[in-house]
Amino acid sequence: MQETNKYTVFNIREYLNGQNGELGEDELFQILSEFSCEKNKDVERFAKNQSVEFAKKQQSVTYLVFSTEDAELASVRRRTC
Repeated sequence: MQETNKYTVFNIREYLNGQNGELGEDELFQILSEFSCEKNKDVERFAKNQSVEFAKKQQSVTYLVFSTEDAELASVRRRTC
């Protein structure tokens, strides 16, 4: 987890590997199901439908960016392995 004044960034592998005691895969899917990206629907589709499987297969890493002000999921970032 990485923090700035405005955002907190989580690697979804933290959830999948049980490194975050509060959340697991089911909660991760719930968070992702509520994510929307009007500017890029491909990003939204990837986050909801493929990001977890890609992380499990170590094909890519997805980062969730949360606003520290309201804890709302603000963005999803992907890095290919």
